[in-house]
Amino acid sequence: MPSEIAATHPVRLYAAGSLRRAFGEILPLFEQAHAIRVEALFGPAGLLRQRIEAGAAPDVFASANLDHPRRLFEAGLFDEPICFARNPFCAVIRRTLGIPSAGLIDAMLDPALMLATSTPGADPSGDYAEMVFARIDRLRPGAGAVLAAKARRLLGGGFASDVPAGRAPAAWLIETGQADIVLGYLSGTVGLDPSGPCAAVDLPQGCAVTASYGLAVARGTGQRGYDLAAFLTGGEAGALLHRNGFIAPNHVSQSKTIHVGAKAAARG
Repeated sequence: MPSEIAATHPVRLYAAGSLRRAFGEILPLFEQAHAIRVEALFGPAGLLRQRIEAGAAPDVFASANLDHPRRLFEAGLFDEPICFARNPFCAVIRRTLGIPSAGLIDAMLDPALMLATSTPGADPSGDYAEMVFARIDRLRPGAGAVLAAKARRLLGGGFASDVPAGRAPAAWLIETGQADIVLGYLSGTVGLDPSGPCAAVDLPQGCAVTASYGLAVARGTGQRGYDLAAFLTGGEAGALLHRNGFIAPNHVSQSKTIHVGAKAAARG
């Protein structure tokens, strides 16, 4: 294994903020294995896509949905994205409320309880929350519009955040009195104190949403970009993603896709 990491020519990665914890474990392994430094920027995937459209040039883009990298593919900027991980959506609640999954919709609609989500458009988590509201509306006509109007968009609106480093955003909002219920990713509940002030609750049947994470390599990037993408879709990275609350994609062809791209880059 290489003992020194190259100080020059890093591979540049843009990645969804929800990947920060998992990639914090994965990226050092790639750097040591390939002796290549990774220069990573984490943030809301919608805003990262906008930066790329405005001229930023990462080698690899890891988004919390497939839509943003697909738009870059359609614009001719990136290779076609693949799904490399999934992340179930759930609710984090104030534990003392004792809300079960079956009572979650009623609690979300309760005017006395504060409901928070991420910002739609800027952050895929906010878009997934809107999908949850739409599914609730099919079960209870009119309820989706009430929830969309009620929800406080407290996360994912920009790169700057008041959430302290290392803190789970949903739990922090609840602990600081800004919300009673927060919709977000299951990965954001990893490490919650089982006897602490916050608890994770599954979304009711018929309302569940699972995020599909997309990975794409920029066209014209060097071999290093493909090396990083192949590593992020490999077994070692997959195990660490799973340990951090993610689940495997529902197909097994992603590694082949990345390696085909790598060979094309080598020929070019």
